[in-house]
Amino acid sequence: MKRIRKAVIPLAGHGVRMMPATRAVRKALFPIVDLRGQVRPVLQLIIEEALNADIEEIGLVIAPEDEARIGAYFSRLPGPLKTAIGSRADLLAAAEFPGELSEKLTIIIQDRPKGLGDAVLRTETWVRGDPFLVMLGDHLYLSGEKRNCACQLLDAYEALQAPVSGLIRKSVDAIGHFGTVSGRPVPRSDGLYALDSVVEKPEASLARDRLRVEGLPVDTFLCWFGLHAMTPEIFSCLRRMEKDGGAEGGELQLTGAQAMLSSRRTAFGLEINGDHFDTGSPQGYVEAVAAFAGHANIRKYPGLRD
Repeated sequence: MKRIRKAVIPLAGHGVRMMPATRAVRKALFPIVDLRGQVRPVLQLIIEEALNADIEEIGLVIAPEDEARIGAYFSRLPGPLKTAIGSRADLLAAAEFPGELSEKLTIIIQDRPKGLGDAVLRTETWVRGDPFLVMLGDHLYLSGEKRNCACQLLDAYEALQAPVSGLIRKSVDAIGHFGTVSGRPVPRSDGLYALDSVVEKPEASLARDRLRVEGLPVDTFLCWFGLHAMTPEIFSCLRRMEKDGGAEGGELQLTGAQAMLSSRRTAFGLEINGDHFDTGSPQGYVEAVAAFAGHANIRKYPGLRD
């Protein structure tokens, strides 16, 4: 049974919802303060989520203009900064840790932000035919159990050996912001669904007509959580959409390729025991700051110090 060891994190978007701050700082580098008082950028927290789920290699899909600043952050600590930190061992360890992560990172350039599907398609050569995890570059996660959210999904992939995406329940008022699915509950598998339909940001009327799921309360739907365990088959779907002019508003949508794949073979969705935070929106960022300040995260990666 094959375990996923690679993760893809798309980061090339402009961060329009967070203007004007994103003119100065890319949204992936916005700070989050945790319960220990450490201040880490969103991107580092996403990377740590992956590493704590036993991911070994991470591909960062970035815009050309961000290569220098991302590279500078994930680099060895300059001597003058070490001097400024002085004898604070905790701060020194935290400041040096991004440099330790650099050997696990590969930079993949997306010269124009043409959608999440295009970002994923750019990674095909790097993926080299392996299954991989897609983690949205502006989503953070807090688990409701000992395993982190990414690990929950990867355990499901290992058992299924098939595409499986994280799901979370949303009210009908919220689904206009998320990819939304319908599916059939898998017997004797709590929270696991065989997917039937995938629609990006549906209208309420469409969702009520086509996306209702057995066992869910009225006007409650299953939406993407922001984590997707994928097989290389997704690339052929993305290329087909690109060839057929399937881009929407100039962007190649990953959800469309997932819908195409689910029509060809069984794909699954798993309700994740936890919550997600869209730090690419003002409200989501505020919620993430509050949540991470109020929760102790269980982490096992050796580079992290309590």
